[in-house]
Amino acid sequence: MTTVVVQDFVPTIDLSDRGTAEGRAAIAAAVGGACEGSGFFTVVGHGVPDDLVSRMYTATKAFFTQPEEEKERSANRGSGVAGLRRPGGPYEAFAAHVTGDRSEEERAGLGTHPATWKAANIWPDDSFKAVWHEYIAAMTDLSADIMRLFALALGLPEGFFDSKFDDHVSLIIANYYYPTPDDGVLRRERHTDWGSLTVLYVEDELGGLQVMRGEDDWLDVPPTPGSFVVNIGDLMAFWTGGRWKSTVHRVVNPEGTDAPSRVSIPFFYLPNHDATIEPMRPLAPTSAGSGLDQVTVGEWFSHKMQSTYQASA
Repeated sequence: MTTVVVQDFVPTIDLSDRGTAEGRAAIAAAVGGACEGSGFFTVVGHGVPDDLVSRMYTATKAFFTQPEEEKERSANRGSGVAGLRRPGGPYEAFAAHVTGDRSEEERAGLGTHPATWKAANIWPDDSFKAVWHEYIAAMTDLSADIMRLFALALGLPEGFFDSKFDDHVSLIIANYYYPTPDDGVLRRERHTDWGSLTVLYVEDELGGLQVMRGEDDWLDVPPTPGSFVVNIGDLMAFWTGGRWKSTVHRVVNPEGTDAPSRVSIPFFYLPNHDATIEPMRPLAPTSAGSGLDQVTVGEWFSHKMQSTYQASA
């Protein structure tokens, strides 16, 4: 098994010109090419304020490095993913849904499927909550515009996806990876994302994110500080009839480094819980899930949860 760096496999795309029709068309073409290839690309010129990112990461690191008894106040011992989790691997996680601050009655109305977006958010304090809300709003705006670029790339009206996300159930997770001196140790096992798209800020030049090409090559995603890595998930691959790729990826401790602790905060942009997703025709020959004519988002995530937990049992 080999590990190489291939910039073209995960291209860097500058969003600076997305304010003009000509610029958006060129960016959409580049985005479409990336999604047909690896399903991964890096964006610069995204417009997310550096100060907001800095405050988000500062607050989140402070949460994870505080005394254990303080963190335990935000631990969720019930179902769902909101709050602090210790999944048994070399990391901790703190998660929140955009729907998690709604009333219990409103959350109960988010479908009958056992989806985690019905869980209440559990915030450490008001200042932490405020910066997370601000960051979630910025990620929502960026993700919504990327979805519009997706529509253009697919030859659809720019607002094609808008109505599917007007009451979205997106999720944000902060992963705190413990320090490790071991080269190549897995910080996150191989997996694909389940939803439509994921946005992850690249905090430093350390790297560690790898995507799989073919069956035996792990490719390092070149880290560009200040950028965001974007990748599509299984739902988007299904939505495009298999024309776009949801690629297996993992997180490792890069070779030759004595990796310190670090925080990774992916934002998972998920459609409305009751949105009906139908694969675009014609289907690609290798379309994953092409046997399904359509599925609601709630049904999709229930199936993903059940199949994942059954496979790991």
